[in-house]
Parts: sequence; C-alpha cells; structure tokens
Amino acid sequence: MANYTKKERQEHLENWRKGGLSKNAYAKASGISPRTFTGWTWQTKKEKDHGFVEIKAKKLSGNSHGIVIEKGNITIRLPLSADMKEMQKVFVALAGIQ
Repeated sequence: MANYTKKERQEHLENWRKGGLSKNAYAKASGISPRTFTGWTWQTKKEKDHGFVEIKAKKLSGNSHGIVIEKGNITIRLPLSADMKEMQKVFVALAGIQ
C-alpha cells in the first residue's frame, strides 16, 4: 500500500476534478485503490464543510514581536498584539483564497 503526502493527494484530487472521470475510473487509472480515493474526496469535503483552511505560521526571524502567516504566495505579518477580531478577519480572508 502506497503512502501519499497531502500534496500528492491534493494533486490527484485536482486532476480528477479537471479530468471528468468518475472517482473509480480515475483511481484505477492512477493506480490508487478506489476506496482510498473515495476516502480522500470525503475528507476534503468534510474539511471544506467545516471551513478548514491550512496555513503555516511561524515567528518572524529575529523578531519576537510578530508572526508570519504564509499561504501559497501570500505572506501576512501580524504583531503579537493583534486582537481576536483582527485575527478573525485575517482567517476569513485566507479562507477565500484558493
């Protein structure tokens, strides 16, 4: 049984959506268990239904007064003093970015 990274799963799901094949046909053509592939589609739907947005956060290098949020080619720098309302606005905006 092959282990797929999250990035690989996302690439397969994107290719499937663009290709027009059924889940089973795409999975078989890609050498993926149809049951596994269907599980990926359910997991993705579940994450979207819950408003899940994956972000990477890290402290600014050499600066303990802020954090950096990176998503794709977007970088957002926030001071540690940002309140919950400000943080919520950032996360809502990030949720709309594909």
